[in-house]
Amino acid sequence: MLDLNTQPTPDQILAARQAAGHTQAQAAELVGLSGGIRWSEYERHGPTGRRIDAARWQLYLLMTDQHPEWRLARRRKAAVRPA
Repeated sequence: MLDLNTQPTPDQILAARQAAGHTQAQAAELVGLSGGIRWSEYERHGPTGRRIDAARWQLYLLMTDQHPEWRLARRRKAAVRPA
């Protein structure tokens, strides 16, 4: 199980993306990034890697149904009232 109180490792980020079946570009788009190049920085080890911020990480987990505590649900359509 993922520990949301610690920074995910590049390997955990890669594993979550692969589990969702996304390309780097698809993962980036899902959380509002401009392209796959930026997402690849989250999966990169070493000084050229970038840390994913907690909100973006949790959003990705929620959007891909991998969050350990929460699940998104589609909002029900409101009943149409006659005019």
